[in-house]
Amino acid sequence: MKVLLLSVYGFGHGSMAPFQFYEKELKERFGIQSEEKVSDSLQDKIAEIKKFDGDLILVSVPWRCGPGGVLDFCKEAYENRKKSKLIFFDYGDGNESQFWSVMPYVDLYLKQYIHREMSKYQNTYLGSSEFIDYLVNCGQVENSIQSEVWTNLFQSNLGEKYYPKVMVGWNFGLWKRLLYLGNNRGWLVLWKHDRIHKRLATLTRRAKDLVIRKMKGQTKPIDVYCRATLYSGWTKVHRLKTINLLNELPDRYNIVSSVKRVGFSEYYREMENSKIFISPSGWCEYTPKDYEAMFFGALLIKPSVEHIDTEPNLLVPNQTYVPVKWDMSDLKEKVEFYLGNETERERITRQAKQAISDYYSTKQFLDKIEEILVRLDTFPCP
Repeated sequence: MKVLLLSVYGFGHGSMAPFQFYEKELKERFGIQSEEKVSDSLQDKIAEIKKFDGDLILVSVPWRCGPGGVLDFCKEAYENRKKSKLIFFDYGDGNESQFWSVMPYVDLYLKQYIHREMSKYQNTYLGSSEFIDYLVNCGQVENSIQSEVWTNLFQSNLGEKYYPKVMVGWNFGLWKRLLYLGNNRGWLVLWKHDRIHKRLATLTRRAKDLVIRKMKGQTKPIDVYCRATLYSGWTKVHRLKTINLLNELPDRYNIVSSVKRVGFSEYYREMENSKIFISPSGWCEYTPKDYEAMFFGALLIKPSVEHIDTEPNLLVPNQTYVPVKWDMSDLKEKVEFYLGNETERERITRQAKQAISDYYSTKQFLDKIEEILVRLDTFPCP
């Protein structure tokens, strides 16, 4: 089975990492041989489609092309696909899409996230997001493009007859960084992402951590940990509110709640040394930090994500993470409860660690590919 991956630079290319990481397993289980072509040019993608004589084409597009240009592209791609099935991979944040108009011209539409209740696609949300809509309506965020509340930019109409074509793809949990971390090769990530002097400084601190653990028996000296990059608009408001709430906790707790950035390896060291990790939302309710916290054994507390379906789908309320209200009004209460209940905190962190370890060790991405092939009726015969 020949698969052509037509990705774009940045997030789109990052989303194709599992095809390289699981190259051997994909070939053994499905006979898949994939080739990736990375380009932001829709014209280049059409040229590749015209040359391709295979089974599947998985394509992503730059979101800045706009729905009109992407519609023209998908019409032409569909006409020139020969016998191939055409899969549109929407790597954009959030549950909504500006590209639903392409549905007649694709065989399957993959998204990182979808509404768990498909009927919600008949609603219009402020900021193209149920979460942002809530923040606006409760008065925390101004309904303005100055607050990055883009109501019409990232959503369009999805007809109910096209629901069967919409399917959860996968998110950054299957990017190279998380794949290496989840397969106990995180050191490769750290050496790549950090400058050597920062990496060496963290290794020195890790040695000191070991000495302190032996002397004091203190395995996680940080009670609550949250480092959040401030973007702009509503995300900045939400993250600053979270940071400030944590800094209001009593002085008896060791709180690291800051917008100051540290090196990648230092960030991982701090997370590993933390009892609780707070993960405010980014442009979507999920962030890579969610999976990293689970892996490093910090109790993950974040705004509830029960309305979202995604892959890896590992966040189970009060089993692998602790949800808080979207306005963060119960954040301090939940933090203090779990700091005072070590047994319950460790129960959840233990289950979370097991869930994410199992996900990577059993190579569940392969099951996702099987699900896609079955949906397309292209599952290879034994």
